[in-house]
Amino acid sequence: MGRIMGITLLVLAAAFGSLYAYTLWFVNQTEERYPPLGAFVEVEGTRLHYVDKGEGVPVVLVHGASGNMRDYANSILGDLARTHRVIAFDRPGHGWSERSGIDDIHDPAVQARLINAAVRKLGVGRHVLVGHSWGGAVAMAYALDYPDDLIGLVPMSGATHPWPGGVAWYHDLVHTPVVGGFFLRTLMVPVGQQLKGAGVVGNFAPDEAPEGFADAIGLDLLFRPTTFAANSQDVRNLKAALARQSERYGDVDVPTIIIHGGGDRSVSFKLHSVPLHEAIAGSELIRLRGTGHMPHYAAPEHVLDAIGRLARGEAPRSGITVVEKGALLQVAAAD
Repeated sequence: MGRIMGITLLVLAAAFGSLYAYTLWFVNQTEERYPPLGAFVEVEGTRLHYVDKGEGVPVVLVHGASGNMRDYANSILGDLARTHRVIAFDRPGHGWSERSGIDDIHDPAVQARLINAAVRKLGVGRHVLVGHSWGGAVAMAYALDYPDDLIGLVPMSGATHPWPGGVAWYHDLVHTPVVGGFFLRTLMVPVGQQLKGAGVVGNFAPDEAPEGFADAIGLDLLFRPTTFAANSQDVRNLKAALARQSERYGDVDVPTIIIHGGGDRSVSFKLHSVPLHEAIAGSELIRLRGTGHMPHYAAPEHVLDAIGRLARGEAPRSGITVVEKGALLQVAAAD
């Protein structure tokens, strides 16, 4: 029995040693395949990766969870840069930005502080801010804490309010002492490779995901152990942060256009964007009926129109704008 146990342990050690080596190889190959797209700026001892393109009224883009700035580079950044100066950041710990040891770096308000410091250091001036999904939480914190720096605000499919329930099992697992580190360094990569296809499909649903999306945005960067740990820390702590932050939304005094797909299965239109619209006086809520979590891919014309109107100093339209696919904008009540 003892001999069998010893052989079993040796086999397991060899298997997990191989998985550990595979993870190291995967990280190296992924970083070579998806190098930084832009430059770096250091604030509070944290190097943030950013792309800065175009000229005109500035627009700052903040990406969501499980992603990086390539999400914008692959969608609306190029179109925006034809008429605006566009600055897209990797959030702390994502893409090529450092995580650093700043207290509560998982808090949207702390990430907003770092991005605002970077924007000021880059001499951007007053700008339109766009935040998608988790980045919507950053955008709202930014509007609360740095309103004088903003011309306008576009929360897009934004996670802005606490929600019922918890988060996916793996976000808790990776922060379990000992087990979490083991999982990240041996099993995360193969598990992630198996699940990422379904994740992309689910994130876009009911819209179809663009072919080659995962490769275009460098999704494999997410599965690096340090990046996945940072992403999970962000997700696990978001609900508590939004419970605090959402109580202040009535104080937002920035022209705001909220964009959200009515068919979003990742961030609920009714739980997040409807109460946000109700809290911000004079805000405009654009409901893209039948569209999922990725309006900047599924309906980029409406996202670009909203950004452009705010950049030109136009006031948001009052009330809720419901957009049928393929139809013109119409002001109506949400159903």
